[in-house]
Amino acid sequence: MTAADQLTLDLSVRQAQGRADFLVTGSNADAVAWLDKWPDWPGHALCLYGPKGSGKSHLLNLWCMRTNARRITLEELNGASVPELAAHGTVALDDAVTPQGIITAMEPLLHLYNLLREQGGYLLLAARRPPRQWQVPLADLRSRLRAAPVVGIQVPDDQLLMAVMAKMFADRQVRVGSGVLSYLANRIERSFAAAEAAVINLDRTSLSGQRPITVPLARATIRSV
Repeated sequence: MTAADQLTLDLSVRQAQGRADFLVTGSNADAVAWLDKWPDWPGHALCLYGPKGSGKSHLLNLWCMRTNARRITLEELNGASVPELAAHGTVALDDAVTPQGIITAMEPLLHLYNLLREQGGYLLLAARRPPRQWQVPLADLRSRLRAAPVVGIQVPDDQLLMAVMAKMFADRQVRVGSGVLSYLANRIERSFAAAEAAVINLDRTSLSGQRPITVPLARATIRSV
């Protein structure tokens, strides 16, 4: 695998397949490293877990772009779809379990896992919960999932939230100081959705009042929400 094929470089920020910047910090570095290892995984499956808003879906999308994997959900997984999916070679199953930790397509998932392994394919499973919290009554599937490597992605840390918001402001042709970014990162919900909402709200408030984006304006904007 060449450096150009990897999701990350030595820098903290890189262009991901010419689409969107992907930022790497301590909260997601382990997950990125595991996906960068593909196809040199110790087996044919990897389980990625992390809370809502942690950037899990973004990372999954980047892996699919790089590997030409088919991204599916449990609703798309059934007995009829398995042969075609397995023939594709690489598959990413997003929201592999329900928020309660239940796999609703156990037999098709077991069949897909077995076919991919037989054909030298790969399966990436993503969910909010770690596999040890999944409810898998089907013994054969449970044993296979427990044998697969597991890596977690955490809620965004301050460094990542600040970097993401700086990029969001830059995309809107706005430059803000580190003090504003730090203030926001310490007060919003720790998710990319909350970061985006904060940026949009603050930018609109700044434009409507023709005021520069400062910590006092950020403070007033957050209080008004």
